[in-house]
Amino acid sequence: MTRIRDNGTVFARRTLFQTSRTLAGAIAYLVEEEHALMVFDSQGTLIIEHPWPEPGTRYVGSGRPRGRRTMH
Repeated sequence: MTRIRDNGTVFARRTLFQTSRTLAGAIAYLVEEEHALMVFDSQGTLIIEHPWPEPGTRYVGSGRPRGRRTMH
């Protein structure tokens, strides 16, 4: 169990993984499997799943574009 940081990240195996800033302060449960990290919220909903990055990688983004979403 861990808390999502103010910037929306969680820390596992010396790497920061981006979840969502809207989840800042929430409790998260990390499941470390051989090939991937899974992050669940307190209700058991999967927030993110990422394969483990190459050794030396210190940050894994969410895969979403940076900046605010625009409404169309």
